[in-house]
Amino acid sequence: MATESIYSSSYPQNLTPEQQEHLVSTAKEWSIVNGLAVRSPIAHSDKDPKANYAVTVPVTLFPSLFPRNCFREALAIQTAYNELYAAIASNEEWLGQAVEE
Repeated sequence: MATESIYSSSYPQNLTPEQQEHLVSTAKEWSIVNGLAVRSPIAHSDKDPKANYAVTVPVTLFPSLFPRNCFREALAIQTAYNELYAAIASNEEWLGQAVEE
């Protein structure tokens, strides 16, 4: 008996070379425009010490699949998590002591 996958069988979809080039180009452009970049080691080379090159940080074009039931569980606890996070972040005295330890 075959088990049915919880994932779509067509993921990630097959792209034509043109679609892939467009997707990669768009992701790189978005990364640069939105500050998702780092200074390249080339910028500190002896060849051109005044050079200032930036490259995009690694991103994935097709994120790893995440089971829907796990996502729903995460949504169910999100409000409680937010409240806990806010309570911890707003208690500066306790947070300071915790960091010192």
